[in-house]
Amino acid sequence: MFYSRLVKILNNEFYSLDQEFPHNKGWALKENLKLGNKGGGKRITKKVVQYLQGFFLAGNLRAADRYSPESMHTCLEELAAEGELNLEEIPTVKTIKGWIGRYSSNFKKEASEIALVKNMENNQSTTVTEGNISQKRPNKRQKKG
Repeated sequence: MFYSRLVKILNNEFYSLDQEFPHNKGWALKENLKLGNKGGGKRITKKVVQYLQGFFLAGNLRAADRYSPESMHTCLEELAAEGELNLEEIPTVKTIKGWIGRYSSNFKKEASEIALVKNMENNQSTTVTEGNISQKRPNKRQKKG
C-alpha cells in the first residue's frame, strides 16, 4: 500500500518518503529515453557523394590535383550557385572530413584486396608456365646422352 505522505523515523531523524524527485514518472521506461541524435540527422545525398568521389579520385590520380575538405566544400558551394545542387544538400567541412576518412579506408581496403587477387592469379599462372618449362628442359643433374 502506498501512502502519499509517509514519515519514517530512523536514528531519531525524520525522513519523508514523498521527497521531490527530479524526474517525472516513467522516466526510465525505454519508450521515454532520449538518446540524442545518434543515427538520425541529415545524410549525404547520392549526388553529393558522386561529386566527393570525383574530387577524391582526382587527387589519387595526380597529387597536384588533390582537394582538401575545404576546397571540396567550396566546389560544392559553386555547384549549388550554378543550380546543380541545393544549398541544403551541401555537407559541412567536418562532415566531409569524416566522409574522406571512411571512404579512403574503404578505398585502400578494396585496392589491397584487388592487388592480392591479381598477385595470386599471377603466381598461379607463373607456376603453371614454370611447370610446363620444367617438363621441356632436362634437370641439370641428369646426364645428357
